[in-house]
Amino acid sequence: MCHRTLLTLGLCLGFIAGTHAWEHVSGDDVQPMIARSDVVAVACDEISRYIEPEWSTAAAEAPVPLISVDCAASPNICSSYGASSYTIVKLFIRDKEPLGYVGPRRASAILTWIARMQRPVVTEVGIEELDGFKKSDEVVFVAYLDADDGASKALFAKVASQFETEFTFGLTTDIAMLQSEAVTPPSVKCYKPLDGDTHHLASFVGEEELSIFIKEASRLVIGELLPHNHQRFLDRGWPMVYVFARTEAERAKIADSLRKLARSYYESLTMVMVDPLNFPDLPARLGLEPGVFPAGAVHQLSTDKIYPYPKGREITPAELQGWGLDVWQGRVKPWMPPGVMRSGDGGGVIGRIQATRKVSMRNLNIPGVNIRVGGRDEL
Repeated sequence: MCHRTLLTLGLCLGFIAGTHAWEHVSGDDVQPMIARSDVVAVACDEISRYIEPEWSTAAAEAPVPLISVDCAASPNICSSYGASSYTIVKLFIRDKEPLGYVGPRRASAILTWIARMQRPVVTEVGIEELDGFKKSDEVVFVAYLDADDGASKALFAKVASQFETEFTFGLTTDIAMLQSEAVTPPSVKCYKPLDGDTHHLASFVGEEELSIFIKEASRLVIGELLPHNHQRFLDRGWPMVYVFARTEAERAKIADSLRKLARSYYESLTMVMVDPLNFPDLPARLGLEPGVFPAGAVHQLSTDKIYPYPKGREITPAELQGWGLDVWQGRVKPWMPPGVMRSGDGGGVIGRIQATRKVSMRNLNIPGVNIRVGGRDEL
């Protein structure tokens, strides 16, 4: 029996029929299923073979059915959802506009997104629910407010609506909860169960202040690079450490091994794991050999210097830290693309790196984004 408020989640695949084990719904059946108010569709191109393991895991655990449609066999239905060169995931909830998924191809992320989209933008949290609510997503924000502070409540809801597809938001005015959390309203806490971290904004009065806190506090010790958050990471201005791996399992293994190291440099570096399928042109722009993974690179935003991690060198905390020290002490020369001049002051490469275009959270036909020059200290 399909869930009556959340329709079904589906997958439109652009991978040749018969080359994988997915069981697809006919494209002709998708619109009638939507009309019966029990369908959600997800569209995907030829890279679907890399999504299948995570999608299958999510399907086994999801509280709603997950179905798929083969775009090679039913191109019209996939085209209508915008499937072209990037994975398209759409969630249909009764009496609402279809919602697009822009998160990582990871089962846990898909499942938390499904749950997140069923909640209000801001959930009223009671003292009995608080502990569970803190762990309901990878990043959870809770506002602690006075019961009669309508202005702060409205401001928090407004800013939360800008990030609702990414994070979970709640609020409470329970005096006992304010006391147990040792906060003075209006304040906000960010809970990150994966990292075991909590960040606290002791007070807020403006939209910009609250937005800045959400962007920075939500950053995990090792982030996941996605088209919509790339610019956010670059805007920090600190050196970017990119680590590419082809599969979710491999990225998770490398991230687990590097988490302690990344935590020690959390304030002065931005370390991210990258699915190369999301950024097909980025490895070459970082001086890496396309198609060879795992791989890594450091981009010093203050000078626009790029240092590709040595090909074939194992990505471990000791190896990465040792190589990073060599970079810092000048024993490793920055990469220069053939035929491109460096600026006269010895800084970045002239004319190669362009500003990243803004990516709408509702625009799901997203190619890889470019690197933008940012700004502060080096590695």
